[in-house]
Amino acid sequence: MNSPTLLWPGTLEVPPLSLQQVHVWAWDLDVPPLPHAWEILSKEETLRGRRFVFPQDRDRFVRAHSVMRRLLGSYSDVSPAAICFSNNAYGKPQILTQNAECLHFNLTHSAGIAALAVSRSHQLGVDVEVIRAIGRDVAEGHFSARELLTLRNLTPESWQAGFYRCWTSKEALLKGEGLGLNMPLDAFDVEAHPERPPALLGSRPPASIAPHWRLIELKPARNALGTLALLDEAEEISDEAIEYFSFSG
Repeated sequence: MNSPTLLWPGTLEVPPLSLQQVHVWAWDLDVPPLPHAWEILSKEETLRGRRFVFPQDRDRFVRAHSVMRRLLGSYSDVSPAAICFSNNAYGKPQILTQNAECLHFNLTHSAGIAALAVSRSHQLGVDVEVIRAIGRDVAEGHFSARELLTLRNLTPESWQAGFYRCWTSKEALLKGEGLGLNMPLDAFDVEAHPERPPALLGSRPPASIAPHWRLIELKPARNALGTLALLDEAEEISDEAIEYFSFSG
């Protein structure tokens, strides 16, 4: 079992979050869940956790959701166990608990790492992927013609980084829009070149993605890449106002 080498500053303290800030957290899913972790999950989360066949998958799920609840509870001054969620038509969760309704958040997890993005005023989405070998047919079957052209012009050494730049940008955008994978991935274009900043380059029907999404590259661990999608129409949030933490508890 190879735990991720987290790169962001480690802390147990949840700092204040202003309206102009965004916090992004990462944590290791292969740390055994604390004994009380099951107790703060909802009935639905508990049932989902018990359905996992393999203990590692079960423990990672419990760790991901219990830490998310602890972080969101700290931001909203609500007991982690008292937080209630509802999902939109495409499965994106939102907080229903009183005093926590103003929080925008999004959780992602891949293999042994999880990440959570939180804002008080801005819609967002996040995707992080643990890097592994990937076949070119995956890109050919999901990406747009513009993105595939960019990937085909990359050197073999850069292709994998380009794939993950493209994939995580698309996932983060769809999660931010609250659409999951309910829109064709080839209906909109993102930057696929790993040496250029991530960006939404364009879209066409049936895509209905807002044009004001800002994309930020994430590097939470040595073996992981990701993207944060932030809807910032008035450009209120500076780069310095996006803070990154590794949860060390």
